[in-house]
Amino acid sequence: MNLRAIKQSLRQVSRAQSGMTLIEIMVVVAIMGMLATLVTVYVIGQQEEAKVDGTKIQLRSVVEALEMYKVKYGSFPTTEQGLQELVTRKLMRTMPKDTWQGDFQYVRNNLNSFSLKSLGADGIAGGEGANMDLVEEQ
Repeated sequence: MNLRAIKQSLRQVSRAQSGMTLIEIMVVVAIMGMLATLVTVYVIGQQEEAKVDGTKIQLRSVVEALEMYKVKYGSFPTTEQGLQELVTRKLMRTMPKDTWQGDFQYVRNNLNSFSLKSLGADGIAGGEGANMDLVEEQ
């Protein structure tokens, strides 16, 4: 057998084995689907965790504005005045909201204490995970 015949035989063998079967394609598609599902679940979980962390940071900045208000005016704003008083007195630029665009719940307990709450992702009291209420009290 000469070199030319060997090359031709190798080409014929490689052509016969060059395609993928339908089952191989289906297995690859199934694996890709499972990987896409895992990545999606992980990314969504990370986004919710980031929103919880962002809301905690926003709560902290509202608490700092409330503390500045108390130093300047002698007590925290009344429940009726609410957080709008911080905007009115220019201690905050805009009315604060949590990362789910919900309003913070503010209640002044007495001249020296308050409760500030975000109702979480679902906007309903209670819950777990991203739906859990986030509370700052003074």
